[in-house]
Amino acid sequence: MAYFVALASAFLVLSAATALRPGRRGLFAAFAYPVGWAAGELAGQGIFVQGLLLGLLWWWGWPKTHWLSVLVFVVAGLAVVENLALIIILFMSRTIVRRAMASAPDRPLEIPRANDDVFGRWWRTLLLIPFHPRDMQLHRNLVYGPLDRHRLDVWRLSTTPTDAPVIYYLHGGAWTFGDKREQGRPMLHEFVRRGWIVVASNYRLAPRFPWPAQIEDATRALGWIKKNIATYGGDPDRIVVAGGSAGGHLASLLTLSTKDPTWRPAEMSDVTDWSVRGALSFYGVLEMTGDEAHWCGLGRGIRLLLERRVVQLPYEGHEDVYLSLSPYELIKPDSPPFFVVQGVNDTLVEVNVARAFVAKYRSVAFAPVYYVELPFTQHAFDVTASPRTSATTRAAVAFAASVVTARPTLTPELIASYQVPPTRLLVEVEEGNWLDAKEAASIVGPFFVVTSDNPFSEVVSDEENEARRVALRTFLQGRGVAFLETVGRDHQGRWPDESGVALRGLSREDVRALTRAWDQFAFYEVNEDAVIVRDAASDVALA
Repeated sequence: MAYFVALASAFLVLSAATALRPGRRGLFAAFAYPVGWAAGELAGQGIFVQGLLLGLLWWWGWPKTHWLSVLVFVVAGLAVVENLALIIILFMSRTIVRRAMASAPDRPLEIPRANDDVFGRWWRTLLLIPFHPRDMQLHRNLVYGPLDRHRLDVWRLSTTPTDAPVIYYLHGGAWTFGDKREQGRPMLHEFVRRGWIVVASNYRLAPRFPWPAQIEDATRALGWIKKNIATYGGDPDRIVVAGGSAGGHLASLLTLSTKDPTWRPAEMSDVTDWSVRGALSFYGVLEMTGDEAHWCGLGRGIRLLLERRVVQLPYEGHEDVYLSLSPYELIKPDSPPFFVVQGVNDTLVEVNVARAFVAKYRSVAFAPVYYVELPFTQHAFDVTASPRTSATTRAAVAFAASVVTARPTLTPELIASYQVPPTRLLVEVEEGNWLDAKEAASIVGPFFVVTSDNPFSEVVSDEENEARRVALRTFLQGRGVAFLETVGRDHQGRWPDESGVALRGLSREDVRALTRAWDQFAFYEVNEDAVIVRDAASDVALA
């Protein structure tokens, strides 16, 4: 019995060590995920098992051999110490997540504390089991297409308000396995309890259905949501797409390609608005060519999976196909806001994939991207309701809430107030020298004017406006965009002065994206002959 306890304790030591420092070569790499995940997420259970082993040995009879007794004590002690370290790491994630969101370079977000969770109470976190709310209404296996896998579930409460925001979740599984009933449940239950509508869908799986069946189905399900979610109380204009692993890839790809009709089903031609408000990618596969500059030794594995089972085409000669399914390649200035979570110890998706995606997003897209990097964290960590999962859930809720704010209606009165005149638009062409907009354009050339003040024409405090002004200018300076200061004044005093920036060197499409990213209805296009007010959503001139 002593030898059995020593061996079992040694396994606990090795598994905890794998969670702390997973192997990435040979046989160690093969076991790094299953062994490291279990140890990292079930550290408390590991200590419990170690205690049972020692209790069993005590009951059986403690070994009288001195060296064997010492060995059992040492190995068991090491297992307990390692698992305690893993538990500390789980709780430290709360601070790491909170700091990551608060230090985001574009519009930092404050996230709630653990005691502010609506559903993820401490005892659920202690048990780690993702129970669903008792009052959750589950509409199962709704049909969104003609095939067997074209099924989705809708989750809500009986008290969920009308026109609730919607989160659409796509499961992972290497595009070859998985089900809508799995993954992401602790986070989705929190969303449900907070008054959101949750939609979780299945999609066709490879190798039976090669690419692009998976993104076609994700797009078809989004079309179903746009057409039908109002029946279940959801707002089709306020959708956030989320997913983990392969689901994170599909969610990201769907979000970044909503203007591309390639994957839309023909029978949904009546859906005119395919836009979503943002994306949540949990350890998503955000680069799909296997470029070792991103994958750092894991690129060959992802490429073989895609070539042999998913895409079923060799990379050589079909590079354009692989680039078209890579979210990294689709980032544009008008891309929606993103929330990215990645574990440093992930042995299936290299952490540098997320780092490269976020770095490019911050250099190209005008919308904010929030990045949470979790040390000592494996793939699929959020399957259990751990302190780490509850921390990332709070961040996800804060992000999603920030992007689904209901947009007020652009009224005729508001359109009239934008016009110049009655508004007077001034530009500081040099320090202290303010000129009317058209006169300024005759000197510096045509430009666009964007403001960050009073989002969607809802007057906010001077302090909030000042913070938004600083953030906008810091953002533009970080992108190397030159600007002049502007101010819009209502000479009748019905509206407060609004500070803005005059931009040159950007396309009108880029300025539209910037205007939308800062929650504004419209922007000005100025030349020496006219000041034109343009709708940021449609680009039409407002008059």
